This record gives sequence, C-alpha cells and structure tokens, in this order.
Amino acid sequence: MGLYVFMRHGKAVPASVAGSDEDRWLTEEGRNDVAAMAKLIPFMPRVIYTSPLRRARETAEIVSRIRGGEVRVVEQLSPGIASCEALEELGPEPETVFVGHAPSIELIVSCIIGGGAIKIKAGGYALVEAEELARGQGELLELVTPRVAAVLQGRS
Repeated sequence: MGLYVFMRHGKAVPASVAGSDEDRWLTEEGRNDVAAMAKLIPFMPRVIYTSPLRRARETAEIVSRIRGGEVRVVEQLSPGIASCEALEELGPEPETVFVGHAPSIELIVSCIIGGGAIKIKAGGYALVEAEELARGQGELLELVTPRVAAVLQGRS
C-alpha cells in the first residue's frame, strides 16, 4: 500500500487581473496556505506532478521547496483532461503529490476511492492510501483544509 496526496492549487488572483485563466498566480494568502499545508504532508514526496497552469506550478514549487521532491509538469492534470484514466498513464509510485484544479482533482479522488462527492478547498489536500491508483482501489485517509493547517500551526 502507498500514500498519495491530491492537492488543489492555492488561492489565485482572478483571470480578470491575470489576463487569462492560464496565467493566474497565487495570492499571498494562497502561498501561505500552501506552505502551511505542505508541512502537514505525512511523507517526503519523490515526485510532485502538476498541471501546467501557473497557479498549480507555483503550488507544486512551494511543496517541493518545503518537503522536497522533483516537480514534473504534466498535461494529464490539466483542466478538462485530468481523470482517473489520465492519472494511470503516469504510473505514479507511492509517496507522490498531485497538484491540480477543481473539480477534476476532486473527481479523481472520488474515482479512486470508489465514489462520493469529495470537495477540496483551494490549497487543501486529500490523503489517499492505495495499492494502485485505479478506480475504486483507494481509501480516503484525510481531507485537510488550510484552516485546519492554520489552527494546527497556531496561525488561526
């Protein structure tokens, strides 16, 4: 069995400020939330797969800086492409972090755990345990929000 983290990117500026949805960057609050969340990841990631969109890449870079792990930008986590099947193409090893977008990252988690309507707050993550990342093969262990991270780290 292996552990996997499915993280939604941190809070980002609106597309109207960035010029396009693809170019949205993390707000200061978003960066702080992601940093706090990274400290709670229960393993040192080997790889951090991320969507190519700027806000997801920035999230992955913060996680990598705090917890380690090689950041790999992959199309399989892009909005509109991300799915259980797309994730299987990556052949991920345990102790991997995936950074993506709502609702696709949430749908992937729901698929892997065999159902449900998982909701991940911006900057939050779901911790899943699985023998392999395939439909219905995992168990949701934790759903952590930036608010919980702030309370645990005395920032509330």
